[in-house]
Amino acid sequence: MWSRAQLKENGKRSFKRVYTSSVIVCLIVSLLGFILDGGKNPSGSVSNINQQNYNVTENISPEDTNGTKEILNNYVEKNTLAGRMGSILNKLSDSPKASIFELAGSAALSSIVLAIVIIAIIIRVIILNPIEVGKNNFFMGIRESDRSVSDILFVFKDQNWIKTSVTMFFMNLFTWLWTLLLIIPGIVKSYEYKMIPYILAENTDIDRHRAFEISKNMMQGQKFDTFVLDLSFIGWQFLSGITWGIAGILYVNPYVEATTAELYAVLREDALRRGIVSLDELPGFSNKN
Repeated sequence: MWSRAQLKENGKRSFKRVYTSSVIVCLIVSLLGFILDGGKNPSGSVSNINQQNYNVTENISPEDTNGTKEILNNYVEKNTLAGRMGSILNKLSDSPKASIFELAGSAALSSIVLAIVIIAIIIRVIILNPIEVGKNNFFMGIRESDRSVSDILFVFKDQNWIKTSVTMFFMNLFTWLWTLLLIIPGIVKSYEYKMIPYILAENTDIDRHRAFEISKNMMQGQKFDTFVLDLSFIGWQFLSGITWGIAGILYVNPYVEATTAELYAVLREDALRRGIVSLDELPGFSNKN
């Protein structure tokens, strides 16, 4: 139904026509993602946790079971919110005469960590999620006409921006939960949900459950081919890495975004042809700025 070469060619043609704006849009989203999200996504966070656990135990011999258990317990206690809270409860139960200042300090630190996490999630939901949707609207729009960088803010001017933000939140949450279960199901679900941000960019008023349903139907039988499409950029990503991200900013990121927009355009037309979705639900990408 579609070929990688054709999608990439169309994507390059689109972003090169409005090259400067495309670069700026990707740069803004990348910077906000780094600042608000720490440069990590949910699945990346899981990988980092697994890597940290490996680093803690990599020098311990298999025979030293007790030592391994002790080190892991210490690691959990010192580096996780649950561990810190458990430590507080243990001190309350085992050491009635423990310093009230020590306990208060531990509780305060745990409260601060929890508050920071909650604030970061809220900021991501209300700021980064709408901008990611706006980015997709921009890259879909440049397929047919010139667009402004300010298009990435169109969700904030829409009465449905909270609804859109919440749908994106659940998309990220479900992907993260599936990844916690097992890595492979998390990857599969991330591709099943891949079109949701584009659906929202086209219709901010769409029901959350319907957005998930449409994306699932669009990606039916397309997930592996889409994975291969993403994998085909690995050389470009390597180039971005060895140039300290400069190639990514100036070329790779807009190239990838424009190509993914071309994929959505193909899947959208197929979904309309098959009657999976109607034009009332996906009315197109008019300039919403």
